[in-house]
Amino acid sequence: MLLSTFLYLTSEVRACKLIDRTALVLPLLHKGSHMTKECFIGIDLGSSSTKALVIGAEGQELLSTRRDLAPPLRKNDRVEQDAAELAQSVQAALEESAHFAASTGHTVLGVGLSCQRSSCLIWNESTGAPLSPVLSWRDTRGAEFINRIAEQGPRIFEATGLPLTPYYSASKFRWLKENIRAAEEKTTVFGTLSSFLTQRLTGSPHAVIDHANAARTQLMNARSLAWDQDLIALFELSGIRLPELTPTCSRFGTIHTRSGAFPLLACIGDQQAALLGLGVVRKNDGGINYGTGGFLLVNTGAELVPVKGLMASLHYSSDHERSYLLEGSVNAAGDALEWLRARLGLFEEYAEVDDLCWRAVGEAVVFIGLNGTGSPHWETGISSALHGLTADSCVADVVRGTIEGIAFFMKDIAEAMRSSGVEPASYVVSGGLSQLSYLVQFQADLLGKDLIVSAGQEVSALGAALLAGLEHGSWTPERIRALARGGEPVAGERNPGGEKRYRRWKELHRITRELDRMP
Repeated sequence: MLLSTFLYLTSEVRACKLIDRTALVLPLLHKGSHMTKECFIGIDLGSSSTKALVIGAEGQELLSTRRDLAPPLRKNDRVEQDAAELAQSVQAALEESAHFAASTGHTVLGVGLSCQRSSCLIWNESTGAPLSPVLSWRDTRGAEFINRIAEQGPRIFEATGLPLTPYYSASKFRWLKENIRAAEEKTTVFGTLSSFLTQRLTGSPHAVIDHANAARTQLMNARSLAWDQDLIALFELSGIRLPELTPTCSRFGTIHTRSGAFPLLACIGDQQAALLGLGVVRKNDGGINYGTGGFLLVNTGAELVPVKGLMASLHYSSDHERSYLLEGSVNAAGDALEWLRARLGLFEEYAEVDDLCWRAVGEAVVFIGLNGTGSPHWETGISSALHGLTADSCVADVVRGTIEGIAFFMKDIAEAMRSSGVEPASYVVSGGLSQLSYLVQFQADLLGKDLIVSAGQEVSALGAALLAGLEHGSWTPERIRALARGGEPVAGERNPGGEKRYRRWKELHRITRELDRMP
């Protein structure tokens, strides 16, 4: 199924696929034609699956494997996952990758870990045992507290580059502190899923957290890259134990598998990793990733560029350099299609979606409020709405309206960036929904930019592997850019119908917001 990477499926373990992609081997990475038997492993733990890639030293993809996760537990504003299951999934993906490397005579030079960012939990630092579920980045149980400190939004934005919302870890940490008895223990550490996994994988006695994931706690100062004690006090978290901060490129420790032991050289957030996997490493390079959520990101170089309503954050860091990004998020991309399929029953297979979009002829517009609206609007608890149905309307019109709604959200993000002088010449695009030709063409039309569809779909796992290679010294940022970018550009065209529906969609958004506020 085309979009299965990002949607909730069964917990079936899929068979790995061995890939011969010699076309991806670039002479830039290693001079000469000799193919070394060295490799890197990239692991990406997403919301619905764990992916692993084994990348050869010349850049060729040797192995791609995936394990689906059980759907998260959802109840009202709560979205939870099981920490032990997630850790087991990552370990299994590592075991399979390590076995493949050993059986094919490859030496693993290092591992990179990419992880869903604001998802967090508490655990016993001495034993590594989780003491709470994983509170997903989509979990908004901290919304009431966020509303109470709304006047502190400008102060938080100045320090972190992030708007005040319940999607980040800080309000979730406060809920855990107030509601989980074990939170009071001296050995209890509060951290992101990435820091929990890092300690579990390496067996380190101490918890650490990389700068990219720490930025999404909303407790780290984005310029000093240090825990901000004023923010910790503001979120009423004084006295909690936080992991030690470290660059995204670091020697985190050694991972042991049945097939050997290798260093964990990089840990990074999934969307930051996706940028690396797309080759977005130069200032003003742009990328779009359509996953469970959608993300539009632009590299801003060594400078933090805060923009109201958007997220300015660290891209990656090392002992001698740091790179920043500007980001906007769409909270329901793959989730929106899963809702149409599983809850509304509008289609059975995701392979039908592209054809439905091309066959639609009406003017229906669909506003999706699942999981809230994301940037630059940041609304929680907003309804979804549909407008423009006629006697001639059909399922295809609703499906196309939903797909176009995702593109409309991206358009809002791009416009917010443009107003602040941030505007890439083109975007590299990835994710399960990037396989929808209608979405890619429509998005290019709306943005008036070329979209270059990435040759690979597992760009976060690829980015994690590439970052490990960067820390090892095998690759430079420019060589990563040359390796990752590819594909023929899809040029934007004038689309009067799409522009009209965009204006109507914005009005539908406004009306929906007002209706939700009515007593």
